[in-house]
Amino acid sequence: MSTLKITESVGLGGTNNINDVKAVQTALNTLLALIPPTEVINVDGLINEPLESAKTIAAIKLFQSKILGQLRPDGRIDPMGRTHRKINEKLINLSVRSDAILKMPATYAVWMKTAINELGESEVAGTKANPRILSYFKASKFWGKDDSGGVNAWCGSFVSWVMKQHHYEPVKNAFRAKEWATFGKKIDKPLYGSIGIKTRKGGGHVAFVVGQSADGNSLFMLGGNQNNSVNVTKYNKDVWKTFVVPADFDESCETLPIYTKKALSAGSEE
Repeated sequence: MSTLKITESVGLGGTNNINDVKAVQTALNTLLALIPPTEVINVDGLINEPLESAKTIAAIKLFQSKILGQLRPDGRIDPMGRTHRKINEKLINLSVRSDAILKMPATYAVWMKTAINELGESEVAGTKANPRILSYFKASKFWGKDDSGGVNAWCGSFVSWVMKQHHYEPVKNAFRAKEWATFGKKIDKPLYGSIGIKTRKGGGHVAFVVGQSADGNSLFMLGGNQNNSVNVTKYNKDVWKTFVVPADFDESCETLPIYTKKALSAGSEE
């Protein structure tokens, strides 16, 4: 499924319309990897008694706890409420990841498969942190213990982790996005898999190029800390000032494809 659509609230104290419950059950089954040890939920549209111990309620609470960082999850999903929006964000990221893997072009930028496999990793609200993002921090030698907030921006750390998987040494202070302008060698134009660097208010941002729009005015960038997750985001091409690739990379072997798949719109990078 692409996104979760519900008309009324589902869960503890919810309206629990049978079709809405089925939609929630299907969405949670799609996202099982995010909420272990949850088992597949029977898509029957029912919230079984007692409500507090029902599998659907338990899965909603676990999602709220693990993904939203709620200390006291309420086990309820309201239309366009915080839990509903976060479920849809995860469903979109999963869809983008699956599509990107299936449609990945033949490429010499071998690190892109690794980057694509990270789609959907996201921050945990509050003082808790996603262990995967802490691994990104380690790759860039960043000392942060929390993955949220402007002081813990992790786009550079994500690029560091990806490139280290392919034995490329990150730049010094790799957790600072603008430092990536000194990596490898600069190229004159963006190519699939190249690393783009731009300036933003209060700092910079760094991400991998995955394609361009048909009119050539936009770039689609796979990066970390884009709206607090790893995703593909559409940007105005002109905001990206520098593109780099590893020093030993033959840019004549790479192109910039037209990107026609799902993507988010540019937003927060803090």
